[in-house]
Amino acid sequence: MKLLEHDNHEWNNFCAGNRTSFKVIYENYFNSLFLYGLRFTDNHEVIKDIIQNLFFKLWENRKSLQDIKQPRSYLHRALRNLLLNSQRDSKQYLHEPIDEEHYSFQLDLPIESTIIREEERLEIHKQLKDAFRHLTPKQKEMLYLKYVKQLSFEEIAEILEISIKGTYKLHQRAIQSLRAQLGQIGNSLFSLIVLYFQIVK
Repeated sequence: MKLLEHDNHEWNNFCAGNRTSFKVIYENYFNSLFLYGLRFTDNHEVIKDIIQNLFFKLWENRKSLQDIKQPRSYLHRALRNLLLNSQRDSKQYLHEPIDEEHYSFQLDLPIESTIIREEERLEIHKQLKDAFRHLTPKQKEMLYLKYVKQLSFEEIAEILEISIKGTYKLHQRAIQSLRAQLGQIGNSLFSLIVLYFQIVK
């Protein structure tokens, strides 16, 4: 989802109590937030409930949100925190800390059959799937935000709550891991991965 030019205008109006702007923000971002939520859980109702809860809290706290300069990254970060809290509260994570090794983030790479022959598609899909198993959840999340959401490193840093320098390092390590796992064909596959991410919305 591309950054809307009037986002900050609508955000400022929302913070001032304009219900129409609040509705515009909700409608503009719901699908993007929902798709992001699907990477943490496949429970649609849980995601919808958490998004509803997020916007309820936004309206309640609107007067304190006037200094937010990037609504898109702020909303995705807020949703991420709520989703991680939900995982932390579940029995599965009751006695484990939520860090980059202990939260769920799904990243699938089905390759378009129109790009390459079917037999090659199946083989590449298998190799990519195996390669992505070696990435941490946070590395997969980084690639998703960078190439699917097309966010800047600055926005990703805000969402993941790490420094911009740390974001660059996370990206670099993810790419290095993929290339290491893909071996000699890694360089050619890398361009295909980037192409795939560019066409996925």
